[in-house]
Amino acid sequence: MRNFLLIFFCFISTVLLSQEYHFDYFLKESYKTNKDTFTKQWFYSSKNEDEMFLENENNKIIGIIYSKDLKVKHVFKVNKLQSNISFIYKYSRKINKGYNPENSYKRNEVFQIKKLDSLKYEFIVYKDASRKKKIIDATVNLEIGDFDYINFGIDHIITRDAEKQLRGMLDPNKKFMVKSVEYKYNSNVSKFNILEGIQKVDLTIELPKILKEPEHWSDFKD
Repeated sequence: MRNFLLIFFCFISTVLLSQEYHFDYFLKESYKTNKDTFTKQWFYSSKNEDEMFLENENNKIIGIIYSKDLKVKHVFKVNKLQSNISFIYKYSRKINKGYNPENSYKRNEVFQIKKLDSLKYEFIVYKDASRKKKIIDATVNLEIGDFDYINFGIDHIITRDAEKQLRGMLDPNKKFMVKSVEYKYNSNVSKFNILEGIQKVDLTIELPKILKEPEHWSDFKD
């Protein structure tokens, strides 16, 4: 857990700087489905919930920061040499409006959260208000943490309201994190997520005053 990243050096490609992001944690999570296993890694700000996700393709790594309204993503090239990492601003790309739908739910789905014990909750998504047909059945396991991180990604539309409702069911005097989630879908597909590690870091990323536009459709292309 302690050796994900050791030293952070941030180099931004322009002198004129404006918006600044500060991250104080690095998180690593694994996802296992019926067929595949993959890993998610990202930096997180416990102060304002900003995130920078690391993505890897053909041995190229990029960092992505999404704006609060999810209308723009800022892309950084990540250079790694042993334990040293540098972040070089590439450009900022507008995001399709459909990425962040305004409607809380699609069609007629409803959800229900059931407390199993103080750190375990069952989350069920039903096809409609009759609650006769389950679409998703998930078990969310929590742990006491240094900061709140209630993020379990049940469904990219329903999730926001579900996470808010779950937090409202928890002790307001304690901090909670999602440790693992086991999902079962009515399509016989299953998925298991587990938070493998958290590391305290001190990383500052700055955006240039004048943002660049992308020259390629792929964020990995130089």
